[in-house]
Amino acid sequence: MDDHAQAEALGEDARGDLAASERRGPAAQEVIGSASGAQWLSDLPAILSAGLICGMLTAMFAISAAALLFSSVLSSHITLAIGICLFGTIVLSVVIALFSSCPGMLSVTQEVTVVTLAVIAASIHGTMFAAHSEAEILATIVVMIGLATALTGATLFAMGVFRLGRLIRFIPYPVLAGFLAGMGWLIVSGAMAVTLGTPLTVQNTPLLLEATSLQKWLSAVAFALIVDLVARRSQSPMVLPLAAASFVLVFHVAVGMLDVPIADLQYQGWLFAPPQGSKIVLPFEDNPLVQADWTVIWSELPKISALLAVSGAALLFASSGIELSVGRDVDLDRELRAAGLANMLAGTGGGAAGFQGLGLTVLANHLGAPYRITGVLVAAVCAVILFYGATLLSVIPIPLFGGLLLWIGGGLLYQWLIDIYAKVSRREYFVVLLIVALIINVGLLEGLVVGVFAAVALFLMEYARIDVVKYAVTAETYHSRVEHDPDDKAYLRKNGTKIELLRLQGFVFFGTAHQLRHRVQGCFETSDTSKLRFLILDCRDVTGFDSSAIQVLAKVCHTVQSNEGRLIVAGLKPTLSKRLNTLILNGEYGPTVLQYNDVDQAVMWCEDCLLHDWEHRPCTQIARRLADRLARDLGSPDAFEALRPYLRKIVLSAQSPLIQQGEAGSDIYFIEDGFVKVQLETPTELPVHLRTLGPGAIVGEMSFFLQRARTASAIAETDAILWQLNQDDLSQMAQLQPELARTLHTHFLRTIAERLDQSNALVRSLID
Repeated sequence: MDDHAQAEALGEDARGDLAASERRGPAAQEVIGSASGAQWLSDLPAILSAGLICGMLTAMFAISAAALLFSSVLSSHITLAIGICLFGTIVLSVVIALFSSCPGMLSVTQEVTVVTLAVIAASIHGTMFAAHSEAEILATIVVMIGLATALTGATLFAMGVFRLGRLIRFIPYPVLAGFLAGMGWLIVSGAMAVTLGTPLTVQNTPLLLEATSLQKWLSAVAFALIVDLVARRSQSPMVLPLAAASFVLVFHVAVGMLDVPIADLQYQGWLFAPPQGSKIVLPFEDNPLVQADWTVIWSELPKISALLAVSGAALLFASSGIELSVGRDVDLDRELRAAGLANMLAGTGGGAAGFQGLGLTVLANHLGAPYRITGVLVAAVCAVILFYGATLLSVIPIPLFGGLLLWIGGGLLYQWLIDIYAKVSRREYFVVLLIVALIINVGLLEGLVVGVFAAVALFLMEYARIDVVKYAVTAETYHSRVEHDPDDKAYLRKNGTKIELLRLQGFVFFGTAHQLRHRVQGCFETSDTSKLRFLILDCRDVTGFDSSAIQVLAKVCHTVQSNEGRLIVAGLKPTLSKRLNTLILNGEYGPTVLQYNDVDQAVMWCEDCLLHDWEHRPCTQIARRLADRLARDLGSPDAFEALRPYLRKIVLSAQSPLIQQGEAGSDIYFIEDGFVKVQLETPTELPVHLRTLGPGAIVGEMSFFLQRARTASAIAETDAILWQLNQDDLSQMAQLQPELARTLHTHFLRTIAERLDQSNALVRSLID
């Protein structure tokens, strides 16, 4: 009956009930062996009651699964189907309870797996019906079930070994919420099916108003409401066991007073009617391997592969739900390994496949018994029913089972369909509603698949709204790390609009690539006097391109080429660079596109091009730049000669260190020839390039004036000639030539102020 689907839903969905962690007893955290004696003894009544209640529910779900397994074929062998499902449930309960990462984890044969097995069983029956005996058909089906379960276990175990449990972390939150809300509905629907004895459909809704049916479902609803009301007011884990015991007592007292025969109660659906026959058949009895037709079994392997995929996905959803519901971290890879081992053992004996049950686990937490021993007690209850008959179930009124399911399912519906409304966006809530509607009207897997696609589409829509261009700056404010001569610097700032840099971010795909194309087109819509010559795409924050984005980039290349510009791509990751080279740069746009590993190199190349095209550049002789700059800044054509008595000449070969980060700083350097690279040393990564200084620049001014350790290193990038000035020489200059010392200080302050102003201008442009 459909309440097995609810059982599975119960097993998977109660995840949403975060209140479970608040209602469970304070001691219920670990295996009995790891808990203190006093703590365990205080929870012993809750453990025993949880084991009995969850065990009865688990057995009922297994029997319901058995009815589903042989629902279309071999219905006369229902006792064998019960044996298959109960045996599988016993093995699952013990193994997963002992090896799960979450104490108190309960397991059951699941409806999603049994439905697939039932389809395969029906297919085998149809194939063998005309030419084989019923015994051979039965043996083939039993072997198929055992093989499918064992293969499912091997697949789950392999997923755990290769740490594929993290896949569930990529499932969007609205999908998980919709899954849980849908499971809540299935639990409620199953509760009604359990209570009424038949699935509730639109066609048979008048059944609800019949006298007997009305009494049954009203009693179940009343029980669920009372339990919920009392549980909200009391923190005791004994609320549910006492309520269940009171319900059973009141029921049997009423039956005794009314003198209603047990047979009538079973016929009317008040009590569970055990299957005919006193013995439940175990799947491995009579050695089915001898009579099985292996050719038919091999032909069903494609259907069995579907079982493997369904089981893996459903288990991850269920375990993730348990993690949310009990408020504890669950090691999904360990859960996969535990379920895999359990299914391999169950399959060896011909048992049906299954995995962690979310609803049952949450129920155990509600009862204050999240201990490993709880799962073992559940297995013991199922074993008693397996070996001594299902008549023990006839003691518990069926509306009690329905009420328990209503309580769990109603809580899931409220939390994940109503309470969640204020916690997610309207678009995300639409995804939740869509999944729930599809689960109700179509099916669980269909709802999840469509929900995942809807969530992905929603993500793409939201992601496409993020501007692919993180920021855009021109060379008016953004410069390379090379410190140019003041005349060159002024010229570059004046012509800065001819160089524009777009820093891209994220994954560039069809939804964002067109933003980039429109932005590039806008860059060239300027007057002829400030026409853009160089467009730099800074791709250091780009994580990837899709094929659509590559095509759009080709159009960007065409736009740049048609405007007589140059496109420079910088900072691409090696794998992306290789792909871009293959698809674009090696084609017709290759000559107009340059590629640099570093953005600073790209900006430096553009600046050099502008300076090279400057027809009336004031100074092109590198050897004269230091003297010329000092003459201009100090206001005397002989400034450099006046300073020489206080300076010491230093000649460095390429890659020689000049300043070491962390050392005391008492010297300042003037660069006459060559280039010096300033870099920040890091303990674990490569040095960070801060600035490249050329002729006329000064190095080491911060530590020189602040009298503190050097904050960065300086290395000769080429062969270089420098002049060193130390503190003692500056003090002597202040005594002998105070006017020269004053103008030199002014030069130092102007240099520091210019560098600070350049940094501030860049920050302002990024903020704007």
